[in-house]
Amino acid sequence: MSTTDERDYQPIEAYALLGNCEGCALVARDGSLDWACLERFDADPSFSRLLDRRRGGYFVIRPEGTYETTRQYLSRTNILQTTFTTVDGFVHLYDFMVGPEGDEDRPRLVRLVSGLSGHVPMVAVYRPLAGFAESFAPLRVDAGRITAEGCPGLVSDADFALEEEVAAARFTLGRGESRAFALYLDEPPEAPPDAFALMEEVRRAWVLWTQDSAYVGPLADELMRSALVLKMLTYEPTGAIVAAATTSLPEEVGGIRNWDYRFCWIRDACLSFYVLKKFGMSREAEGFFAFVGALCEREKGQLKPLYSISGEADLEETEIAHFEGWRSSGPVHRGNGAADQHQADAYGQVLDLFYLYERLGGTLSEELKRHGARLADISAAHWSEPDAGLWEPRKPERRYLHAAIMNWVALDRAIRLFGPREDWCTERDSIVAFVNGEGVHADGYYPQYLGSDDVDAALLIAPMVGFPVDEAVFARTVDVIDERLGYGHLVYRYKNDDGLPGHEGTFLLCAFWMVDALLWLGREADARTRFAALRVLQNDVGLIAEQTAEDGAFLGNFPQAFSHLGLIHSALMLDLYEHGGRDAVQGTYADRTLRETETRRAPDIKNAA
Repeated sequence: MSTTDERDYQPIEAYALLGNCEGCALVARDGSLDWACLERFDADPSFSRLLDRRRGGYFVIRPEGTYETTRQYLSRTNILQTTFTTVDGFVHLYDFMVGPEGDEDRPRLVRLVSGLSGHVPMVAVYRPLAGFAESFAPLRVDAGRITAEGCPGLVSDADFALEEEVAAARFTLGRGESRAFALYLDEPPEAPPDAFALMEEVRRAWVLWTQDSAYVGPLADELMRSALVLKMLTYEPTGAIVAAATTSLPEEVGGIRNWDYRFCWIRDACLSFYVLKKFGMSREAEGFFAFVGALCEREKGQLKPLYSISGEADLEETEIAHFEGWRSSGPVHRGNGAADQHQADAYGQVLDLFYLYERLGGTLSEELKRHGARLADISAAHWSEPDAGLWEPRKPERRYLHAAIMNWVALDRAIRLFGPREDWCTERDSIVAFVNGEGVHADGYYPQYLGSDDVDAALLIAPMVGFPVDEAVFARTVDVIDERLGYGHLVYRYKNDDGLPGHEGTFLLCAFWMVDALLWLGREADARTRFAALRVLQNDVGLIAEQTAEDGAFLGNFPQAFSHLGLIHSALMLDLYEHGGRDAVQGTYADRTLRETETRRAPDIKNAA
C-alpha cells in the first residue's frame, strides 16, 4: 500500500461507531479509523479522512494483501469486531473506546488485532492531524511509541518506522498472536496496556448497562443496538445528547446542506430520552434533567433550539475552507448557526418530558416546577407568533402548525403538572380551535403553516403527543403526506422551497413517524409492511443514517439519534398494538410508556440506580 494512502471515500454505510459517552470515532470496513473526536464529541478531530481523503488524518490496520471483511459488535456492547479473511488465514480486529475514569495511564481508544489461523501479513499506518490543520505535524517515532504536536499519542507492541510522512508497522500474525495499539489524549506511557483485560472491562460495563432493558420481545437485540447508539451519543459529564457523531456529512452528494450535528438539540434529546425510558433505560434521566434545569435557569425560559454539550449557547458557524468535504460535498462546518433561530416547539418538548418524568415516579424539584411554569407562560403569550420551524429553513418565520401543536403540549402538560390557570386553559383551547379551524387547508388536511398549500411530515406526530386532532382531517393529512412526500416506504420531510439550493434525501425519522401515524389510525397492515422495509435500511452492524437516497445510499450525519429513536419507538408502538389494538397506542408518550405488555414492562424512575 502507498504510505500516503489516498483511497476513495467510503460510503457512509461502511462505517461503525465507537464511543465512551464523551468522545467518539468511526471505523470503516477496511479497518481505517477515519473520524475521531477523542476528548469530547464537539472537539476538533484527530482523524478526519472522512471529510477529506487527502488532507484528513487516519489510522488504518489491515492485511497487506487482498482480503474480505465481516463485522459485528460483540453482543450487547459497543466493541467492534472486524474479521479479515485472506488467502493466508483469518484475523480479528477489535476496536473500542475506554471511559476516562481510572488512572492517568488509561487510553481513550484501543485497537487489538489477533490471529485466528494461518500467518497473515499485516500493516498499520498512523497519520493523525491536529484538528483541521492545513498540514500534518511531524511524527516522532520511537519503536512502538509515536507522538506529534497537537495529536493523540500512540503506543503499541508493534514496531513503527517513518515512511515518508506516516508511521507504519509491518508484522505477521499467526494463530494466537496479537498486537495492541492504544491512543492517549496526551503523552502515551512507555508500554501499551493489557488490551485484553481492558476489553473485558469495557465489555462488562456495556453488558451491565443493557440489563436495565424493559423489552424482551423478538426484536430485543435489534432494538438494543439502537439503545446502545443513543447511549454512546450521550455526553455523560452533563447528560446532554448529541444529534449525531459527525459534522458536514451531506444531505445531497455534492450539495451544500452540510451541517455540524455534534450538539444537543433540545427536541432531539427529549425524544431520545422518551424512548430510552420507554425501553427501560431510566438512569440517564437525572443527568439530562440537571442539564435542562441549568439551561432553564440561565436562559430564564427563553430556550434556544440547541446548545453545546456543556450548555454553551454560542455555536458560531464557520467553514473549514481547505477541506473538500465527503465526496467533494463542501463546505465543511464547525459550529451551527441554527442556535440563533427561534424554534417554539422546544417548550412543549421540555414540559412533555417533565410530565413523563413525574408519571414514571420521578419528583420535580421546586426549581424545575418554576422553570416549567415559566415555559408555559411563554407558550401562552406567544404561541400565535411566527417561528423558524423545526426543520431550520433559511426563510422568514411562519406560523407553523407543528409549533402550534407543541405549544399546546406545553400548556396541556403544565396544567396537568401544576394545576389549571386561566390563561393556560384559555390559550390551550385557542390552539385547538386554530389548528382544527383556520389551520385546516380547504382540501381537508393540515398544511405546513397557515396559508400554505404544502405539507410537512412533522405533523404526523400530532396524535402521538395527545393533541385532539380532527380524525378525518388527520387521516387526509397522512394520505397527502404519503402522496406528496412518500417514496415507497420512505418519506421526505417536506419538498417546498426552504431557502437553500439543492435537495436532500428522505428523512428516516419521518418514515418511522408514518408507521406510528398509521397505527394510530388503525391501519396496522400498512404500518407493519413499512416497518419491515425500514428495518432493512440498517447497515451490517445495525446503524442507521439521518437520511436515505432513493437508491438506498446513506446520507447526512451518522449515526443519527433521530433515526435510532424512531426505530425503537415504532417497534414499541407495534408491540402495544399487537397486545392492545388501537386503544393501546392512543394518548400521550407518558400514557403509552406506562402500558405494559407480555414483552415489555413499564420503567420506574424511583427504583433506577
